[in-house]
Amino acid sequence: MKSLRDRGRASFARDRATEGSRGPRPIDLSVGEQFVLWALRQWQCELTAWESDGAFPAAESGLRDGFRAAGLLEALPEFAMAMDGILFSIGRTLEIHRPPHSTVSRDEAVFIALCGLAQADLGRPLSASLNGMLGAEAAEVVRARLTAFATILGGAGLDLASAQSAMGRRLH
Repeated sequence: MKSLRDRGRASFARDRATEGSRGPRPIDLSVGEQFVLWALRQWQCELTAWESDGAFPAAESGLRDGFRAAGLLEALPEFAMAMDGILFSIGRTLEIHRPPHSTVSRDEAVFIALCGLAQADLGRPLSASLNGMLGAEAAEVVRARLTAFATILGGAGLDLASAQSAMGRRLH
């Protein structure tokens, strides 16, 4: 069985190189998009710690606590399965910034936009995007998980596809 390092991984490696780059800023995102960005970055922090410790994550974690505090604990498994599907299928390193980073990376922006497509029920563009990134089999699993995740967020009033949001403007 291949390790995470052999299959694909998320990385903090380029933070310093891209700190001054132009791109969307977290402050420009909608609350829903900010939650997704926070979840991505917190997931990356915990994945990195898990890889370095060589042990399974503790039952309680910052990621779990944040989802619970937001009243979105039911969305956590959907998010985690989507991220696992992406990580194991993408075939390259994901660029996910550390939590205080002042810009949104391309991979972070793509994930937020994919969640927006899922929430807006734009299945064809979502499937086409995922197929191009992951291949058909993985894309189908990730699409289902992203749709469930984005639907739960939408039910909680966290809009990801609004034309007024930074990522939404890129979709419209």
